[in-house]
Amino acid sequence: MNGCAVGRNESQQRGYPYTPMRSILLALFACLLAGAVTAQQEIPPQVIVVVISTSTGEDHVNFAFNTAVPEKEAAERFKRLLSYGGWQGRLLKVRTESPKSQTGSTLPPLTDVIGRARNVIDRRSGGLPVEPFLRAFSDLDIFEIYFLVQGDMPFQGLREWTTRDLQLRLTHTPSVYRYQVRILRHAADVDLSVPFHQPVPEQTPQQLNHKPTGLGWRIAGWALVSLALGSLAYLVMRWATLHASRLPASAPHHESTREG
Repeated sequence: MNGCAVGRNESQQRGYPYTPMRSILLALFACLLAGAVTAQQEIPPQVIVVVISTSTGEDHVNFAFNTAVPEKEAAERFKRLLSYGGWQGRLLKVRTESPKSQTGSTLPPLTDVIGRARNVIDRRSGGLPVEPFLRAFSDLDIFEIYFLVQGDMPFQGLREWTTRDLQLRLTHTPSVYRYQVRILRHAADVDLSVPFHQPVPEQTPQQLNHKPTGLGWRIAGWALVSLALGSLAYLVMRWATLHASRLPASAPHHESTREG
C-alpha cells in the first residue's frame, strides 16, 4: 500500500464512528491534492461516484459530494440516476457529516449517498454505462466515476470522448475503471450522448509510423495513477465485503437518515 492508502484511520483509533464511504472519499481527495494524479487533473472533482459490480446482480451505487448539499436534493439525484439508467434500485442512506482526517482534525461537512441497483454493469457487454451518470450530474463542472469490476471483463468500452459539450477520459488499472468528466456547457441544447463502445478510428500512414515521445515520463505518471487506484480498489473491495454483511439484501428502503 502507498501513501494514498487508508485502512483504519486515526478517527477509528480514537473511537469515532467508522464511515467506509467517507474514508474512500478522503483517500481519493488526498491522492488528488497530494499531486499523485496532477498530470491528469489539477482541480478536485465536485462529486465522486463509486459503482461496485457484485456477483449477486445487485450492484452498489454510491456517490459523495465534496461539500454539504441538502439531503433531499441528494436523494432526488439518486432517483434521477436510476431513471436515466433504466435500473431498478433502492436508496439505503443519505448522510451529511463532518469527517475526521487521519490526523484527527475536523474536515468540512460532506454529503454522501449509499444505494443499490440491479445489473448496472453487464460484464458480457464489454462496456460500462457512462451516459446515465453524465445526465444525472450534468449540472456540475467536474466529477469522477469509478467502476470496480472484480474478475475478467472483455472491456471494449468508452476510453475517451471530446465534444464542444464535454470531455471524458478513462484511466484503467486492474479491476478499476476511472472516468474523469468535464461538462463544458450547461445550455438547453447540450448533448451528453456518448457511445457505449469506443469507436475505432482509421489510422493514417503518418499515425502508424508515429513514435511516442517522453516515454519515461509517461511510465512514471501511469505508475503513480496505478498505485493510487490500486489503493482505492483495496479499500472499496474491503468496504463492499463489510457493507454487504451489515446491509443484507432484505434491508428496508430508507429515503434519508442521519447519524449522530
